[in-house]
Amino acid sequence: MTVHESVAKIYETERDNIYSWLVGLGVAPQRAQELVQDSFLKLYLKMSKGEQIENPRAWLYRVAQNLARRHYSREPAFDELDTDVASPGSSTPETELMERQRRSALLKAVADLSPQQRNCLDLRVRGLRYREIASVIGISTSAVGEFLRRAVVRLKEALDGA
Repeated sequence: MTVHESVAKIYETERDNIYSWLVGLGVAPQRAQELVQDSFLKLYLKMSKGEQIENPRAWLYRVAQNLARRHYSREPAFDELDTDVASPGSSTPETELMERQRRSALLKAVADLSPQQRNCLDLRVRGLRYREIASVIGISTSAVGEFLRRAVVRLKEALDGA
């Protein structure tokens, strides 16, 4: 498989995941698209030089995160989470209200997580393994496990109280 074909295959499977992850970090959608393109361009250039990348998926997340950090160091701006998203399958005003309250409690709990807990949780939801998350964020796998454990406990407490 050529470098072009390899990068194209990775691009098709990971492009949307990295984009939505960046948007979740607060990067504006237009800028997130640019950062995704830049990340894949860096991957292509690196692989074109014959350099081996052991885990391209984790490498791409790491590059995207670094690009986003550089972007934020120049112009910090974060989007608010939308708490008024329609709930599928809600049939009565009471159930809609209850779902809205639970969703609001969950979104508040997510917002109250530490940045590393939120980042670990988001990457895990996107299917990255602990080892990949550790590589992306630059922490140990045991730290990833601890951040995720604490995040889950806090989110469960928030939902139990809602």
